[in-house]
Amino acid sequence: MIPVSVSEILQVVGGRLLHGTPAGTVTSVVTDSRKAAENTLFVAIPGENADGHAFVEKAFAQGAVCALVEREVEISLNHPVIFVENTVRAMGALAQLVMKRLCVPTVGITGSVGKTTTRDMTHAVLSAKFNTLKNKNNFNNEIGVPLTVFEADETITAAVIEMGMDNFGEIDRLSAIVQPNAAIVTNIGMSHIERLGSQENIYRAKSELFAHTKKDGVVILNGDDKILMAHKDEISQKVITVGVKNPTADFTASDIKAEEDSVTFRFSGLGHEFKVELPVPGEHNVSDALFACAAGIYFGVPDAKIAEALQKFTLTGMRMDIIRCGSITVINDCYNAAPASVSAALSVLSKRRDRKVAVLGDIAALGAYSYNAHRELGAEVTKNGIDLLITVGENARFIAEGAFENGMDSMNIISVDTVEEIYPYLSSSIKENDVVLVKASRVMGLERVTEFLKNNF
Repeated sequence: MIPVSVSEILQVVGGRLLHGTPAGTVTSVVTDSRKAAENTLFVAIPGENADGHAFVEKAFAQGAVCALVEREVEISLNHPVIFVENTVRAMGALAQLVMKRLCVPTVGITGSVGKTTTRDMTHAVLSAKFNTLKNKNNFNNEIGVPLTVFEADETITAAVIEMGMDNFGEIDRLSAIVQPNAAIVTNIGMSHIERLGSQENIYRAKSELFAHTKKDGVVILNGDDKILMAHKDEISQKVITVGVKNPTADFTASDIKAEEDSVTFRFSGLGHEFKVELPVPGEHNVSDALFACAAGIYFGVPDAKIAEALQKFTLTGMRMDIIRCGSITVINDCYNAAPASVSAALSVLSKRRDRKVAVLGDIAALGAYSYNAHRELGAEVTKNGIDLLITVGENARFIAEGAFENGMDSMNIISVDTVEEIYPYLSSSIKENDVVLVKASRVMGLERVTEFLKNNF
């Protein structure tokens, strides 16, 4: 971490000293007292299962130099304890200071689907030229983004930060921390429409990113997304578009060839042209790669280095992770789901030569759109030639309905309410050489299905 003194922390978070004196320097920040060490700032966050305020003294005992709290705590040690109205927001204010001091080329990424893959690809590309920071796993919220920033030290020369949201204001707060030179919006889909009400409102929430993008920076948009293109001229920064279907986009993909485990295409635009080979299945990954290529070109990464980086990149876990489990193949894509990503995963499954099994669970946060969205995915199941459909959850039953109504034999459809109920059906229905796609929203916990398949086939 870029070192920050306790006195500076007190000032930047607008806090009040409850204990001790503002002495010492912080070189790491944690929200888990078990990770506290010398020169650590411990941030006490109230949680559903545990309240960090109960562990302030333990953090000090393990070497923490300071603590942030949002309610008064009693401690026996004379260490500085800073009171703030909201510890998460205070952590964000500190992260903003650290980012300003880091002062490196930065890419901020948001969108409804494809954020993490775009982040990983962009990180791979920029790492061909820079020592590049990125979020770990799903650290893309108001806790995860600051913790990512605090991982940076003086050796970091670029950053790629993914930002997620559930409602208005979150991207505003996150992008105020990141203040990117380049902003990427992957698309405007249906995720979080339950809270936001419409795709136009989803755009409004995502576009909060632009207010904190450097004025001399760039905004990179999906040229295939009608909503993004409708608002393109409202953006004050330079805009670059990428597109698979839109031939007028600044950067485009052509000669796309999708194999079982890889995709290749020709990247071209603005005087650049080269072949890209992606070591992951699915044509949907082409759009994510276009963003990474555009960001790489903007920051001066040579074309050959971009192509080489993408050829070697790897996906974050539980995203299109192809696993051989005994006599079957599992496509483990159960980290999260939206209608568009489920459709893309079904397209990947359709490319496999062996018997195709889709284990699909509920897609969360669709609100009034949930019924139609799930039923439409049932039509996608049939269109993609899936041989066996197993649905898990109340809303996923509508996927089964949609598949049946579009011609899938009812003998090839199984619907259950819970993950535990699915195991006997998996044991009796999965055959040798089957390819099994496992996908649902994170709340469904379908990684348990993947583990069952690993252990029983």
